[in-house]
Amino acid sequence: MRLGSALLRLITGIAVALIMGPIIVVVIVSFSSGEMLTFPLPGFSLRWFYSFFSIPEMRNAFALSLVLAFTSATAAVAFGMMGAIYTSRRDSWFSHILQLLFITPLIFPTIVLGLALLLLYRTFGMWITPGLFIAHVIVCLPYSFRAVLASLQSFDVSLEDAGQSLGAGPIRSFMLITLPIIWPGILSGWLFAFVVSFGELNVGLFLTGPGVVTLPIEIFSYLQFQGSHPTSLRTTRKQSLALGRRRQRSQHARNR
Repeated sequence: MRLGSALLRLITGIAVALIMGPIIVVVIVSFSSGEMLTFPLPGFSLRWFYSFFSIPEMRNAFALSLVLAFTSATAAVAFGMMGAIYTSRRDSWFSHILQLLFITPLIFPTIVLGLALLLLYRTFGMWITPGLFIAHVIVCLPYSFRAVLASLQSFDVSLEDAGQSLGAGPIRSFMLITLPIIWPGILSGWLFAFVVSFGELNVGLFLTGPGVVTLPIEIFSYLQFQGSHPTSLRTTRKQSLALGRRRQRSQHARNR
């Protein structure tokens, strides 16, 4: 028994290290004062945060991603909670189909989902912002649904029945009894949905447009087309100097 618990703790520790390790390294390196990714850090500085927020396009994309992630995560939790309440208290073929429909966005690649939504929006003439919001809600629904459903499956429904037998209505018994018990599942589902929506790239590649660009799309476009990363700048400068020297040498050879 002790060996099993020790092995479980070891596996859990390795999994946590593999998940959190890269994130911690990225956070630490973001405070580096150097122009290259070196470790240990040459010094601590906020220069990269200042460079990021000094670009208007980055600020606008960051604000849009925050608002979009907050609203889509809230809507996904609301719809996921309603679906989880129904499926956890109904044992029928329709509830099983409904569970499969909520999990479907995890099965299909987000690129396929983005392309399908793009074709659908073009058919109905959907605006960019509402269409992007609906797409993010669809992508976030499985995470919020599963988190709330896990909390509801361990909830004792007789507590609600006891509250209603004392005169409380269905809504009041849910607000006073069920909601305080299942709130960890709701909170975890909201956090999962927020993180997924904030970092969603594939759907945004198809559904964003002029003036409506999320932060992952803006960063991707900036690094690809602007080429302002320190590494690419140094490489470009070295290549330019080498080409300039070659041209000078060739000109001197021709003059001779």
